[in-house]
Amino acid sequence: MMKKRILPLLALCAGLISMTGASAHGLNMTSANISLRQHNHLSLTVATSLTALFHRLEWQGKPASIAHLVADEAKLAEFHRQLVQVFAERLTISIDGQPLASRQTRAPSLAQLKQRLEEEIAEALLPPHKAQGQAHDHGAHEAMPHEALSHEPLSHEKYQTLVIHIDGFMPRAVKAEMLNVHFPPALGPVLTNYSEPRSQTLTPGADGSSLQIGLRH
Repeated sequence: MMKKRILPLLALCAGLISMTGASAHGLNMTSANISLRQHNHLSLTVATSLTALFHRLEWQGKPASIAHLVADEAKLAEFHRQLVQVFAERLTISIDGQPLASRQTRAPSLAQLKQRLEEEIAEALLPPHKAQGQAHDHGAHEAMPHEALSHEPLSHEKYQTLVIHIDGFMPRAVKAEMLNVHFPPALGPVLTNYSEPRSQTLTPGADGSSLQIGLRH
């Protein structure tokens, strides 16, 4: 069984700000899911908007738009370098002040980045209600309330078009009292979620065994 570790405080600096001004359910913002797994393995999955990241990042020679970016191989390669730098270098993770051991950052390749940008351009050019005709064929407008049609929130898939995976191991010579994740400004507001395994062996008595877990609200 993994040695019990207590991480009472998750300090998220810089990029992590309050949810004030965010859209409903935090859909239109960066999300970060942090998990502590067995064998002291820590994983972080960041989902954000590729378009928003492009607009927030600044570098010399930055093109005026994503369309100009995709049309220039050299500028696209520089954007890819900037993107990797954000997640591999500027986004830092430390345990009691020490960086993760054997850290790996998995970002899309240059070819994958170009493909995703081209998809975003194509999606932006499509009519906003391209599926409206199909809805009429199946009577969807009569079945759905007006509010659901006119106030449908933007989905995660529509906003969070870039997913980055980062993982590593806790340094051995630490007490594991403080986890600190620093999000760079280019990621904007960040909605975070932290989880860790809580496992124990139950020894049955005459009436069986029971599991009790204190829940914080």
